[in-house]
Amino acid sequence: MNYCDFLFNTDERFLDNEVIVDAENDNRLSYRELKEAVLKVAVLLKTRGVTSGTVVSSHLYNSAEAAIVLLAVQYIGGVICLIDPLFKADELKYYINDSGSKCLITHLDRSIVKNLVDTEIEVFEVKEIEEAYKSDVEYSLIDMHKFQQDEMAMLLYTSGSTSTPKAVMLSNNCYYTFLEKCNKSMYTYTIEDRLICFVPFSHAYGSVSLLIPVLSHKAAIVFMRSFHPTKVAEIISKENITHIFGVPTHYQQLLRYDSIMKYLRKLKAAFCAAAPLTYDTASSWYENVGIYLDEGYGLTEATTLIATRMSMLPQPSGNVGFPPEGILEIEVVDENDSVVDDGIIGELTVKGKGLMIGYLKRPEETSERIKNGKLYTGDFGYKRSDGSYVISGRKTEFINVAGLKISPIEIEAALNSHSDIIDSAAVGVEDSLYGEVVSAFVVTKEGSKVSERELIKYLSTKLANFKLPKQVTFLDVLPRNNIGKIDKKALRK
Repeated sequence: MNYCDFLFNTDERFLDNEVIVDAENDNRLSYRELKEAVLKVAVLLKTRGVTSGTVVSSHLYNSAEAAIVLLAVQYIGGVICLIDPLFKADELKYYINDSGSKCLITHLDRSIVKNLVDTEIEVFEVKEIEEAYKSDVEYSLIDMHKFQQDEMAMLLYTSGSTSTPKAVMLSNNCYYTFLEKCNKSMYTYTIEDRLICFVPFSHAYGSVSLLIPVLSHKAAIVFMRSFHPTKVAEIISKENITHIFGVPTHYQQLLRYDSIMKYLRKLKAAFCAAAPLTYDTASSWYENVGIYLDEGYGLTEATTLIATRMSMLPQPSGNVGFPPEGILEIEVVDENDSVVDDGIIGELTVKGKGLMIGYLKRPEETSERIKNGKLYTGDFGYKRSDGSYVISGRKTEFINVAGLKISPIEIEAALNSHSDIIDSAAVGVEDSLYGEVVSAFVVTKEGSKVSERELIKYLSTKLANFKLPKQVTFLDVLPRNNIGKIDKKALRK
């Protein structure tokens, strides 16, 4: 078993089909060319000492090279460690040291990195990878490594919003479980399908949720280095894109451009994940584009997908649908670890296939998250009578006002229902009397004159008094991380 099986088992009749398009430079690879490129880079890495079990860090933007490196490392049995390409040289030191990387492939200058790292490490610049797979030099064939089912194959770092980032260890088996989940609860692609990838390939969203099913179903993936609404529309038209993937803010921005609706209406499907999707955004997308905005809920610790809501609106906001039947089971438990009744908020736990091995070199934190074969997600929510699940917010983000726990998603949904609000966030801030109080942050439409007092009055018709914000701050834009999640730690500061 190997990630590369999805590529190297391609039938001869599909080998000349296009599989990768790099929209930044129009670099295009067929399945045949991708196989050859992976082999060439695998040979290069092996000659530099990369063997099975070697941790190789990839610090690359969305590109053909990022996909080739991932596959080449997996081909020889290495452990691929994906690092956000937006991280500067000074930030790399932590990830290289923590992961134990012996090799780094980066878009930065080699000399800058070498001077920062304490340990001996082989460093490749991305141009060397490109030269290697585009060269006409003869190369010797090497055997593909066969991973054991639970052998570590990938390291993905969590955002570290409440502590230093932790490396999630995923086994090779997790790849196959994800494909099984995708086929059952998400999409089954065809060779005509073309997926656009502007979400980070350094995140499981791009490297697992998109590339694996593309290779398995002999579809194609089009990489964009960054997101811009009009550029996305151009590529949808030019490359005959069928499926689009993003986070809520991507869809909110796309909906602002009436001129690109004709391109968006060519899509077969649109999928949203990684951050809460409001009913208003989903409804507006359906009304303007003519297809539902499907939604997924997942965690890196569960190899992304845990539940999906397909071909329906999120009613109520936070409804993420159903787990893949026969693969994962969700339970909602109270603080005593007892399963609660439908409609009662508790912590969501997950058991089944595709869960992480654990956190690298963090046994205590691993044992806190995985107990009795169940992953404790850290997300609060509840089960509805129809079997779907509603996410109420992160355990660490719930606001505790005088002992009463408040879901920030509930406040944000109420704020977003106001006609002048584009986006919002609610956080808890320290208060000497109540312990915490609600503080809200909003982005308003251009020309809006709505005041803090008017917004709080509006909310008073929708929320209990103890849930009302004590203050509302107006911002031009909400701070977000690279995947599109609102940075609530920054807002609290």
